[in-house]
Amino acid sequence: MTTRTTPPAAPAPAHATLRSAPGSVPARTAPVAPDAYRDAISLLPTGVSVVTAVRSGAPAGCTANAVMSLSLDPPSLLVSLTTGSRTLAAVTEAGTFAVNVLAWPDRHLAQRFATAAPHERFEGVTWSLAHGAPVLTRSTLTAVCEVSEAVPLLDHTIVAGAVTWLRTENTEPTVLYRHRQHVLRP
Repeated sequence: MTTRTTPPAAPAPAHATLRSAPGSVPARTAPVAPDAYRDAISLLPTGVSVVTAVRSGAPAGCTANAVMSLSLDPPSLLVSLTTGSRTLAAVTEAGTFAVNVLAWPDRHLAQRFATAAPHERFEGVTWSLAHGAPVLTRSTLTAVCEVSEAVPLLDHTIVAGAVTWLRTENTEPTVLYRHRQHVLRP
């Protein structure tokens, strides 16, 4: 007769997450408070961008850090904009938008495009129209996109854009980490 034994399981590391037994339902916990989530997610470094479009012949734009690459074939990206924002309305109306990754010398524009009145955001800012979208003159990366799809999700709308034009500059980008702007140097 052969007896088979299973070696003891290695102890779980002190930082291991507890998991429910198969078939059991995890206990409900209190919802995460928005301020606690904001502080926690600030530990995820993100680029600081200004999303721009033209509406009724005038430039519109807002600061966005929810920007990500979506696909290489075709080259596409996603931006998340507050549903009901003027910039989202401009993006969907124009069908074209630009993502301008802020260069470190222009980091102050993040605050301006986040808080200034819409008609004041472009005052004193050097920009030009490229392929139907306003592009900031000095950006680390500028991608002009055609809207592929816009999907409302919670209090934001996710906009997928097919990249139609790119410009890169040899400038250091602005990165947001722990609610503060930092320069990213190679």
